[in-house]
Amino acid sequence: MTDSAPAPEESTPDSDSKPAAAPVVVPEEKSPEKQPSSAIAPWKRWAFAIVPAVGVIELVLHVAQTHGAPSDADWERAKLEISLTAKPEDLVVVAPDWVDPLAREKLGGDILTIEREARPDATRFPRAIELSMRGKHLVEFAQWKVAQTKDVGPFVLTTFENPAPMKVIDDLLSHMASRKMKVFRLDRPDGYGWGSECQRQLLGSESGNIGFGPAIPADRFTCKGGEIVGISVVPDLDYVPRRCFLAPPPGNATVRVEFSEVHFGKALHGHHGISVHAERDLTGAPVNILFRSGPIVLGKYVHRDGDGWKGFEADTSDLAGTVGELAVEISATNGANRQYCFEADTR
Repeated sequence: MTDSAPAPEESTPDSDSKPAAAPVVVPEEKSPEKQPSSAIAPWKRWAFAIVPAVGVIELVLHVAQTHGAPSDADWERAKLEISLTAKPEDLVVVAPDWVDPLAREKLGGDILTIEREARPDATRFPRAIELSMRGKHLVEFAQWKVAQTKDVGPFVLTTFENPAPMKVIDDLLSHMASRKMKVFRLDRPDGYGWGSECQRQLLGSESGNIGFGPAIPADRFTCKGGEIVGISVVPDLDYVPRRCFLAPPPGNATVRVEFSEVHFGKALHGHHGISVHAERDLTGAPVNILFRSGPIVLGKYVHRDGDGWKGFEADTSDLAGTVGELAVEISATNGANRQYCFEADTR
């Protein structure tokens, strides 16, 4: 009997065992390749030069600006040319506007007078002599005729002719010097009621920092409630100086200004406004101004915050050629921060 090999045992799957998980293959990290220097953005390569370049540009602009400014000799020559060209009745201006403070220093008050600098408008001037630089001109004279231009160093001197100049017969501001005026404070806003005459005083002028308001003139009328009337220069809503009667109204009362011996024409022409620092917030009460000649009301006008330097004109044809009294009544329901100013003339 021969021995036989045992039959191989069959393997049976184990119901409790789990299939082996497939091995996780982690990809091999590639080391980053170093970029060649030629691949760097060009602006990064020259970034270090930005600051020096800006400095060089500023230096060039500074040299151009300082060497392009008119010299003292240029201003002296311009002053001489204006003196030879401008007549007393002409307007003299400079352009652009930002040159004006320097021009006042260089040309002096004999040329840039207060009447020219703080004019109510340009309608009364037959001509305007404009000293301009860098090709700038004032738009105020865009419709005026160019009569003459002349190069004066870095400046251009242009003579404009007013196509329709208005002849002023009587300027109310001139009555302050002639003392042909009186001021009263009436205790009602409608111009009636009991009144007291305000006293004319010659004191020191008063001014202050921003927020103080227009300068209080030395020669002025002072009322019992503290109101004043006198000629001052007020910056309007566009920061343009205006020479006018500073006459802040009291609340619920009236300031009445009486002018005697006024020479009337066909029209009463004027402007009124409030100092920019009192108007720009648009929170103040409206200010009323009324013009009378005897019992006749010539015109009534209202100034509201935001109006700026506002013009008005009343027809006085019936009074043309006569001489008489003109009364101006100023009132407001609330006088707080009402740095009001007006001017008027007959023409």
